[in-house]
Amino acid sequence: MPAVVNIRTVTRFARDTPGSGRRPDGRPPEYLVDLLEENGGFRENSLGSGVIVGEDGLIVTNEHVIRDADEIVIRLSDRSEHRAKVVGADVRTDVAVLRIQPPGKLPVATLGDSSRLRVGEFAIAVGNPFGLESTVTLGVVSATGRSAEPDLEGGDDFIQTDASINPGNSGGPLLNMRGEVVGINTAMVTAGQGIGFAIPINTVRSVEQDLVAHGAVRRGWLGLGIQILAPELADAFGVKGEKGILVNRVVPASPAERGGVRMGDILVAFGKTRVSGVKEFQRLVATTAPGSTVTLELLREGKRVAATVKVEESEKQAEARRPARREPVDPLGMAVRPVPKHLLREMELRGGVEVTFVETASPAWDGGVREGDVLLSINRETVRGLDDYRKAVSRLSRERPVFALVYRDGIQLYVALKSR
Repeated sequence: MPAVVNIRTVTRFARDTPGSGRRPDGRPPEYLVDLLEENGGFRENSLGSGVIVGEDGLIVTNEHVIRDADEIVIRLSDRSEHRAKVVGADVRTDVAVLRIQPPGKLPVATLGDSSRLRVGEFAIAVGNPFGLESTVTLGVVSATGRSAEPDLEGGDDFIQTDASINPGNSGGPLLNMRGEVVGINTAMVTAGQGIGFAIPINTVRSVEQDLVAHGAVRRGWLGLGIQILAPELADAFGVKGEKGILVNRVVPASPAERGGVRMGDILVAFGKTRVSGVKEFQRLVATTAPGSTVTLELLREGKRVAATVKVEESEKQAEARRPARREPVDPLGMAVRPVPKHLLREMELRGGVEVTFVETASPAWDGGVREGDVLLSINRETVRGLDDYRKAVSRLSRERPVFALVYRDGIQLYVALKSR
């Protein structure tokens, strides 16, 4: 399937990062530390799959496939490789969107409608398990709307299938017999056989649109605490035989309070959708666009009442969507600042600029430059301050290799860079 890609990621760990080595304490033998650090730090590699959803290079995969990755390399069906940038990623649904810059238009997968899936119909999983590219396995849809196990990410609306899903399949498509993508493979139960899970494509499509537009998923929030309406509680509240959920908390100054919802109300409908479960209601609220107005149908002291609420964006989500401040980087992938004169005297240096930020997968990062380094020269041009540095960078050529002299922890060393 040409629209299925192989994803290779590289994660580098700083010298003192736990878990970056092979000893019980998470570090390699001491005699390897300096050698590994000279080559850019410790590395871990992982494999996964992805699906092309935009002919201009837009790809969806699992968030856990690219989590903490410093480099992401996409291999297309023609075996060409391209570095990818993360457009956005959502831990809650385990969906990530990547972008590459292909030389031409790419083949795009046909997306189906996961709401039309039926238990028992055939399902086809495609991916790169254990690095075996374009592997196809056949099974059936075992269940839909399946809740996640405690150690699985991706929410509570999985498609369960017995089509074989193995490490490396994550992020690949689950197809119906028409070749339409109905899910994105995400997990398997290692303790059993034939138990795999996929994220419904309708969920993926919604998340992808938010990630492309906003860089994060905008989830609705009402400010309600809710619980299951157990039969004994329904009887106690005088609504025996009714289906709904019980409101046990209303957050002060929340949309729910402003709309007139009270503790002890029985919530039976969200708009035109009847509500019978807690997770169902949470999903309805979360997938409602912030700013939308919704009418809630409630049972209160035996009477039916309506409350009109305006859905707001979850504060945690809004905070997550505020982009972290990033310093502008130059063609080498660095941000620098002047070094205070008293520090130059302490380090016995005549000049230089301090590296305050290094973009991962950049020429500077690949060459071994790290935050805190003091850059002394570029291609034998002495760098005494910001003006010297900017002039040296402006004269760099993409065709010629670049070397720089840096000061780090009391020693000076040369690093090789490649301008982009």
